[in-house]
Amino acid sequence: MENPLASDAVLDKESVAPFVLRPRHLALCAFAMTLLAPASTMASFGEAPHFAALADTFLFFFLLAAVLAAVTLTLVAFQGDRGAGERRGITRAAVSAYAAGTLGFVLLLFAPTAMPALSVATGLLAGAALPWIVVAWARRVAAPIDHALALCAFMVVAASFGGWLLTLLPLRLLAPLFCLLVMVSVAPLVLAEPLPIEAAEVACPGNRLGRLASVTWLPLLGLAIYGFMTDVMTHSAFGVVRASFVGGIVAAAVVFGACLRWAKRPLVPWFYRVLVPLLGAVFIVLGSFPANTFPHDASTVALYSFYIVLALLGCALFLAVVHGGELTADLACGFAVAVVAGAALAGQILSAVLMVTHDFGPWLTVLTGLFIAVLLVFLGRTAWNALVMPAEDASETPSMTEAPALEVSMRDTLESRCAEVSAASALSPREAEVLTYLARGFNPAYIAKELVLSISTVRTHVRNIYRKLGINKREELLRLIDGD
Repeated sequence: MENPLASDAVLDKESVAPFVLRPRHLALCAFAMTLLAPASTMASFGEAPHFAALADTFLFFFLLAAVLAAVTLTLVAFQGDRGAGERRGITRAAVSAYAAGTLGFVLLLFAPTAMPALSVATGLLAGAALPWIVVAWARRVAAPIDHALALCAFMVVAASFGGWLLTLLPLRLLAPLFCLLVMVSVAPLVLAEPLPIEAAEVACPGNRLGRLASVTWLPLLGLAIYGFMTDVMTHSAFGVVRASFVGGIVAAAVVFGACLRWAKRPLVPWFYRVLVPLLGAVFIVLGSFPANTFPHDASTVALYSFYIVLALLGCALFLAVVHGGELTADLACGFAVAVVAGAALAGQILSAVLMVTHDFGPWLTVLTGLFIAVLLVFLGRTAWNALVMPAEDASETPSMTEAPALEVSMRDTLESRCAEVSAASALSPREAEVLTYLARGFNPAYIAKELVLSISTVRTHVRNIYRKLGINKREELLRLIDGD
């Protein structure tokens, strides 16, 4: 259990320490594996006696309650109540409701007779608790972006492999094991304390809304598309295993490889500019092959890899946003759950109403193409803004490409010196982190991408650093770091 009174220096060292797998991370994997919203998880109980009569009813009211509860949590957070989703009593009540609703539904699947009314009740109970469960998890596993990417990739691998193993079990073993995993998935929320997280800046509702939109719109769009797609249909890969499991392992392997290969570079821009369009292109090319051929079957895996990478990036970015104090956990997670659950609810309604007589499969290609089009427009706009950036902003600090390549020993010395200056001037953990990037020659635009912050927030941190250090210019900052 982390010490909530840890010093700024300790927190700053934690941000650059290697990612360490902890027991709570394994419980998070169990939570992802047993969440009943994705179609692949719900389909594991497809042979239960009352699955056909109860599954759609439970899922509809589960998602509906999740949307309403998440909207409520977000509205309360907008009013400035930072503890809306963080109080211990609320967390315990949410854990009890979520476990009771989920376990109750599993038991109803094997009851002597189908009971739709109780299925509605369990769906409402579990769904209403979901936003507070997500907030509690975010406060216990929030991490810098590189750690968050590694954690989410590990979670996807474990959930995909574990989900596949669950599909191989007979119902008499699946039900008790699933119930045990549900209890494991919420145990740390009661037993473990939240991580010490820097408080988000107080801002008026309008500023909070602007910050929320500017920081989270792209990962939210990816998460929403994933939630919609996973509730429309489920596919098999090569007629052997569900494509979502294979696609999840492929997506996580790609993210792990990128994290290991480019650990010291801003990974998020690379993912959105290179990896996501590449995976979308692979899906479109493979899907153009004739049906019943290996490339066409492989396109299904590519499709799930594409959407799971989007979901993985979205989850990692929200964990980084919460860790950095850019937004409070209840505001960020409440808004995210509202959007994703709303998209999943739309997918559930579409699959229940239209899939009886229409094949929605070809439209997934259109959905993928639309997301890539939006992404390319955004990247083009970003590139254009960089070209027309005012000269004073462009020359404020050296660009990323002009930053000197430091040796490991030099970097360690620089970070040690920055830690000394930060401790002497009582900088916050986030300000100390920004100071290290400034001392290495990076500009606010680069720092914003690396730390998953809005550029206005980075500039606010820079002004606070200058004020606390009693300096006015970058040259004075560099002389101070050099010890002159």
